[in-house]
Amino acid sequence: MKTYRDFEWLFRDYPWTENGLHVTYVLDATPAAVIEAMTVRYLGEFRGLHGINEVGWEEFSVVGAAALGNWTVAIAPMAWAGSDDELMVPLSVGREVLTHSRSVEAVSSFDLWQDGVHAVHFDPLFCSDAGLNPMSEAWKSRMREVGLDPDSEGPTPDGKFHLIEASFAMAANYTGVQITPEFLSTSTFVAGSDD
Repeated sequence: MKTYRDFEWLFRDYPWTENGLHVTYVLDATPAAVIEAMTVRYLGEFRGLHGINEVGWEEFSVVGAAALGNWTVAIAPMAWAGSDDELMVPLSVGREVLTHSRSVEAVSSFDLWQDGVHAVHFDPLFCSDAGLNPMSEAWKSRMREVGLDPDSEGPTPDGKFHLIEASFAMAANYTGVQITPEFLSTSTFVAGSDD
């Protein structure tokens, strides 16, 4: 089991990710198919997350996708495509799609679509969905496994909330694939723009 501590390198290597990051995992789909489903315009191929972030200066809604095991991981510094039901419901038909995100407004979400159904939705900070329905006990248990207390209203003892790192850990434990520093620095990402 991974914990949020396994992803503390993220802010060291990519400090800008604390301000916002959207990560989508799509089972049994190629990077090209994911980009076609999530974006409206093909931008080319770029090396690593730094390459995607650099394109983001000109293409605000850039999404980059690369294969990781039998999942494709799509990463967007600012694009909300991975949280859009209109895009994710059809993409999830016959497969699973998991997205965790944090916007520049500090809004976080964790979502899972299974075969066309939006099965899981919660904000890891408030442990509820937008309608204030509490997260399921199964996902509270997953949150505890990664080192956060879903029943606490405050930060961890170090004074931080670790929501982004915890979301990466929950995704790794659920999907069985772990995003690593090497994956983010060396993978070739197929990129598109969602606007």
